[in-house]
Parts: sequence; structure tokens; C-alpha cells
Amino acid sequence: MPKMFEKVLIVYNERNTEIHLSTLKKVKDILSKREISFVSALSGELREDFYEGVDLVISIGGDGTFIRASHLVKNQLILGINSEPEKSEGFLKSLKADEMEILESILEGNFKIIERQRIKVILNGKILDELALNDVYVGTSTQFHSSRYIIDFNDAKEEQRSSGVIVTTGTGSSAWYKSAGGSCFGFDEKTLKFIVREPYMGNRLYRATILSGEIPEDRSIRFESTRDYGGIVTVDQEIYDFNKRDSVEVSLSEIPLKVIVRA
Repeated sequence: MPKMFEKVLIVYNERNTEIHLSTLKKVKDILSKREISFVSALSGELREDFYEGVDLVISIGGDGTFIRASHLVKNQLILGINSEPEKSEGFLKSLKADEMEILESILEGNFKIIERQRIKVILNGKILDELALNDVYVGTSTQFHSSRYIIDFNDAKEEQRSSGVIVTTGTGSSAWYKSAGGSCFGFDEKTLKFIVREPYMGNRLYRATILSGEIPEDRSIRFESTRDYGGIVTVDQEIYDFNKRDSVEVSLSEIPLKVIVRA
């Protein structure tokens, strides 16, 4: 009988709790029993070459581990296992540590696939390797400093000072974006939304008018930094410098994340 999956990448975090380590061992044992080739890597040490020849990525840990594992996924499927359900929300995970029998069933082909939209980021003309699952933040590394940038959206440009801009997918819309005043939307909706946090409204200068909006799949939003230092762009947890004359373009990725869920 042909195998559903030929090669698996296991991504795990550094926790050394008994239940986490036990879950990791159980997954490896199940793959070995089924003679499915696998490699494993810590979530903080991932590289593109780890994904070569892989048709399934299994994330073991919490949502942060899943998000890191997802960044370099292209056409592979991904499955999340919450190894510590008593400590981790596991919002993005399909299985819990005590559901290994469902993993067995999934490996036999009994599953469904959902698609979560992601964000593509072009920084100074270079497409970043990571595709954001939750959100992209354009701002500063210290929250008490104002973010300074020129925003370019829907053929309008203006210079702003604010507490930064959040661009989100539907997956990320229930987190930071919602806390900043945005409304949730579906993880599979082919659109992004953005919101400017705490815009500075001067008497003469920096009267911001581009404060929020929707970015459909055929459009993008652009920023040019006007800060001398301390500016950043974050792609989920990944951080890049973003200072004077740096530019970033943010748009919907054409490669959604294909997530395995139970049938």
C-alpha cells in the first residue's frame, strides 16, 4: 500500500517538560513504525533546505512553534500538535498530545485541508523568505518612541507619526489587530486589513487620514521609513531593521498555508 507521506519535517520547541518530550517521542515512533522518513529541527533553527523533499510538516509545541514552522512552508501540508494543552491555547493546532490515534488516522489519509491566507513582504526590493501567518508590524523596537514613515495606499501618500501599523490576515485578526480596534474576519478570506495605532494628530503637521483599510489580493500597501534609528518591520516574530530610506511593500501571498485538520 503506497504511503500517504514520503518525508516529514518535525518542528519542535525547546521545552523539556515530560509531556512535551513524550509527545515528540510518540510522533517519531509512529513515523518509524510506518517507515516514513523524517527529519527534526528546533523551531528557532529552521532553514529553507530543511523543507526540501518534505511533503508534511508536523509542528509539536504551542502556537508560536506552529507559526515559526509555517513561515518557510510552500506547497507542503502542515499539521499542528499541541504538546502542552494545559499551558498553551493551541488555537492553530489540530491535535492535542493525547490524540495520537488521530495522527495514525491522518497518516492513512483521513483528514481535511483548510487554507489560511498569508502575507508576502518585500523589504528594500527583496522578497523575504518568511510568509507571515498572523501579521506584519511596521513601527519601532521601543513602544515609547513614535513610528515615523510615509504610507502609500490606494494611490494616496502621507507622512505619519504613530505607534506603528499592523497589517493582518484573517488568522491574526483576532489578536493584536483586534486589540488595536480592528474587527475579526475569516482566516480563508483573500484579503488583508491594516490599522494605524495611536496616530499623532498635530495642529499643522501630520494630520493622518489613512488610518485603516482593506488590501485585496491584487493590491499592496507600502511604507518608507523616516526614522534615523530604532525602526523595525516584524513578520510575525521575525524582526528586520527599518530605518531612514528603507522601504517595505506588504501584500497578500499567492501561497496560502494548507493546514491538515481532522476529518
